[in-house]
Order: sequence, then C-alpha cells, then structure tokens
Amino acid sequence: MAVNIHHGISGDQKSPILHSNLTDEGKPRCLKCDDKCPGLEQHYWRKVCRNCRCSVDDHAIQPTTESNGREPINLLLDTIPRQGSQRDLLERLERLNVDDYDTLSHITDPGHDIVLSRIITENMKSQKFIAMLPKDKQMFAAQLRRRQLQRQLPLHDLHQKFCASLTETEVHKFHKFVSKRKHKSAGIGRIGDVPKESQYTCHRCSKVMEPRGITVIADRLGSSTYWHPGCFTCTTCKELLVDMIYFYRNDDIYCERHYADSIYPRCAACDEVIFAREYTQAEKQAWHVQHFCCWFCDAPLAGQRYIANNGNPYCVFCFDRLYSKICHTCGKTITADSPGLSHGEFNWHACPHCFSCNGCGKNLINKQFLLKDGFLFCGQDCKQKNPPKHNNHVSTTHFHA
Repeated sequence: MAVNIHHGISGDQKSPILHSNLTDEGKPRCLKCDDKCPGLEQHYWRKVCRNCRCSVDDHAIQPTTESNGREPINLLLDTIPRQGSQRDLLERLERLNVDDYDTLSHITDPGHDIVLSRIITENMKSQKFIAMLPKDKQMFAAQLRRRQLQRQLPLHDLHQKFCASLTETEVHKFHKFVSKRKHKSAGIGRIGDVPKESQYTCHRCSKVMEPRGITVIADRLGSSTYWHPGCFTCTTCKELLVDMIYFYRNDDIYCERHYADSIYPRCAACDEVIFAREYTQAEKQAWHVQHFCCWFCDAPLAGQRYIANNGNPYCVFCFDRLYSKICHTCGKTITADSPGLSHGEFNWHACPHCFSCNGCGKNLINKQFLLKDGFLFCGQDCKQKNPPKHNNHVSTTHFHA
C-alpha cells in the first residue's frame, strides 16, 4: 500500500449558506461559516473577520450603512474636493450623464478624482435599483456589487482616507502615485459605433468588429481602438471592468487593483499597496514588515520559523494546534517538526516505533504492509497470529476551524 508524507492539511471551502443577516448578538452573519462564526468582528488591520478569518465582504453587511452608521456614498463624498454643500453635489451627481466624459470631468473643481465621482454616481443608481428588487434578493445584489468594487477598485487604493498602513514618510509617495494615476492612466470607457468605412479588430480578442456595431472606446488608447462590450476587461484578471472604469498602462487596460500591482507590491495581510522601501517577501507574496504575522494569533514572524497553509503563514505553535494530526499508534500529536505518514484516514509518526508491524514490531517505513482496522502488519502471518486489539490511543483528526 502507498502512504503519503504530510506536514499539514487544507480545509475544503464551503459554499455560502443563506440565513438571517444577523447573529443572535446582532452582528453580520458570515455567509461562508454560517453559525460557526459568532458574527463579524473586523480585525484591526487585516480586511478580515477576527472570529473566522473570512473576508469582511463574506459577511451579510447591510447595504445602506458602514459599521460606523454612515452611508458609503457620504464617506466617498468626503474625499472629493468640491464647492458648495454636499446636498448640492449629490443633486449634480444625480443629474449627471455618466457616459459623457466632459461632463464628468467638470462636476467638481479641477482637483477632483474622476474615478471616485464615477463610483458615487453608479452607487446611487445601484442602490435605487436594489431597493426595487424583492426583499430576499436585495442582500445578494448588494453583496455582489460590493465584492466587485472591492476586488477591482479597493477604496484604500483610491484615497488616503481609507488607508490604515501609511506612515508619514509614505504619504508623499501615495499622493504622487494617485496624481500620476489620475492624470495619465484613469479613464472611463464610452459606448460608440464601429465605423463602416474601414475594417477594425477588437483590441482584446483580435476578431474583426462588425461595421456599425456597438463598441467600447478607451480614449487613453486613442479613438480608433475598439473593444467588443464583452471584451472590455482587465488584461490581468480578465474580468469585465466595473462601471467601465479602466487604467491605462503598457498599451493595455487594467482594473485599478492590477494597475497598482503592476507598479508596487501589495501586502497580503492588509491588502494595501506597499510604499515602504523595506518589506517582507515570502510564499510568492509581499507583506509590510509589521504585518508578516501568524495568521491565527498575529504573533510577529520576522526572523522566526513559520509554516504556510493556503498561502497564510502560521507560527509553529498555532499550526500544530490547528492542523496537526494524531498518531494512530502512540496517540500523540504529529507536530510540524515531526515527519508524518498517512493512509486514508489514518496517520502515524514516520518513525520505526509508530509505523511498525502490530505483530512483530518490524519497521514498515518504505516497505509494503497490510492495514486492518487502522493496524499495520508486515504480512498475512502476523495479521492472522495477532488480530487487531482495541487501542486506547486511537483518536480522530484534531482540527480547529
């Protein structure tokens, strides 16, 4: 029989289960963990729940307000320089023709951010649309848009107000990055018609565009560059661009997340762009130095041994506590420092004492063996002479969700 050498396991992801939006304690319910999570308690610098480690967006957050009770639209409005009252700006935004690039460019003073303005206008439309849906569909629709925005247009990339990890020395770099992005890269796709007099191809799929057909144009690449509506996607993640907001770089278009990722590293813990000169690289990811911590207990891991599971680093103690197996022979934990052997649901220390014949005690590592009720035998003779006896040390897999 074959055995598998292991040092840890990965839990299977579960599909969301829909229940009441709030737990008994009145906290947003986790849509992945259901009752296993007592409710959303946001980590103080990670964008996850402290209880279950799922993303904040995996919880049934009410679509109308943030945790501090303010409407998301008002939080965004605070970031846009403007003249006049907030009510006046809201009225102008509601009247705005968002497909008109020139109109959008002048909704506020020249220092405004066109991307935030676009998000605000589309959010207002989205909220009105969601309010018209049946009550049981509203949460799903709001959750879907929130996920799309967070994936492609994270607010902590767009404005300093939403950043938690910037030091005073990094603020200047952030503003320089934002200014360059705003003036040289950010744009909004506009709908147009393919000219009939010449033959044009789609910038993404390279197929011929149908004359007089509907197309999307990104002015940053020139008015003669066209996309099929279904091809107006980020060149990295291949997803349709939310609200047709794109960012130009290297003769192609990106969502904001992957535009930023093509210039700076991104912290795998807090999800913010790293502007510091020094940062940690591990497991093909980047971390702020102060954020390279155990995924479970937040203990700093700089200069310490760690074990990665599902791309997240764990201190040795937490990894053993959460993922280590129990040896079927001796009943002790197979720690991260101890190589283990497994076959089906059974696990052993990879040592001559534990992985040995239950009859004669022969070492069975790298040898053929027979397995009966979790007990190892070197052959039929030992199996018949020494039938399996109850083992007081037999234990099920130790797992902590």
